[in-house]
Amino acid sequence: MDGIVEVDVSDATPETAPTAVFAALMAAVQRGELFAAVVRMPEVAVEGSPRGRRITGVAERVRMLKRLRPGLVEHCRGLAFVVSAEGQRNNAKQLRSGAKMWGCPTFATDDPGQARAWAVARLESD
Repeated sequence: MDGIVEVDVSDATPETAPTAVFAALMAAVQRGELFAAVVRMPEVAVEGSPRGRRITGVAERVRMLKRLRPGLVEHCRGLAFVVSAEGQRNNAKQLRSGAKMWGCPTFATDDPGQARAWAVARLESD
């Protein structure tokens, strides 16, 4: 294993993707080794309001992140999110606060190769 964790939830629903991401990142944290992750996110259909549709389960996501964050601070050298340009625009605020929210550096791109290269560079720079 090269220390890169690949999580592909691109075919998951926006409601189920966070649980799958949490499980994969928690497993990486529990191994106790340094890692960086590439997370392929699902496309969120924008329906109705300009801000997109409302996703349920926010409280559960916050609880999962609170459980995961200490391990990410200790073991994760970076999270690269693969998300469309539209997805990046729709989630700009969350992406800007990524490092503060997750506890490690974050990067967003629509190019999986660029995401992996960034993750490898983060891991090698440590």
